[in-house]
Amino acid sequence: MTLIETHFPGSTESRLRPTVAGAVEQRPEGESTPRALVTLIHNSDRRSVEAALQRIGYVVRATNDHTAAEVMLRSFTPDLIVIDARDAYPLPNNLMTQVRRCPEIYIIVVGANSDDQRMTVLRNGADHALPIEVSPDEVAVRCQALMRRSRQFAHAITSDGQPKNLYFGPLDVDLGRREIRVNRYPIAATRLEFDLFSQLCLRPLEVCSRVELLESVWGPHWVGDTHVVDVHLSNLRRKLTERAPELRFLHTVRGIGFRLADDLLQLAKHDLASSRMLESQTASSNF
Repeated sequence: MTLIETHFPGSTESRLRPTVAGAVEQRPEGESTPRALVTLIHNSDRRSVEAALQRIGYVVRATNDHTAAEVMLRSFTPDLIVIDARDAYPLPNNLMTQVRRCPEIYIIVVGANSDDQRMTVLRNGADHALPIEVSPDEVAVRCQALMRRSRQFAHAITSDGQPKNLYFGPLDVDLGRREIRVNRYPIAATRLEFDLFSQLCLRPLEVCSRVELLESVWGPHWVGDTHVVDVHLSNLRRKLTERAPELRFLHTVRGIGFRLADDLLQLAKHDLASSRMLESQTASSNF
């Protein structure tokens, strides 16, 4: 599985037209930070659009791996997704089908160059269809335009814009209630254990360095041994393994930090596949 790419520099070469600097609209004070998932296939396009969205204040995750994107639909809960035209034309693939089952997520398709392609991807569920020649800044502005529309659905999120519940197979992390459950069994996590683990769950396909985890939990002025992170996560790993000894929950990346283990990501993928099967069976029974 491809790890999600984030924090690319703003100036990136691209097959898209070079960006043009211009004024951008600021979100009203108090409005939650918008969240975007970018799944364009070509690296340069994906990085350029990611950088353009970050410049106007979006929290962005980016990947060209469809399984990773499907997991992020559940764990990252984006407000909108920027998707490649080949995922929606001539027929929607599994990723596009999964996104369409989340009606609160706006869909922008990039790479629909002909009138036929644009009409088809719109019929297939896209909210916007753009040619490959569009600039990354225009993609960002069109995302803003979509976000101005009144939304019929609401995310289950906390006051700071994060999703309240994160699910990875048998693992349920409730950010609102600050609870971790494995197979519905509560795990007695300490405050620091929960805070560290929830950071990993919010970025399930990324490697989080010890410094990043320290700053997210203790703040940027932490002074001390970074391996305090290892101690707390080791304690939590033991508690989680006691409830599900057949699973790996955390993976240590030597010399860098931690990420969620592949076991959880595979279970999340299977969970999504099961959801598609159940929805298909439900739809068939209604006829």
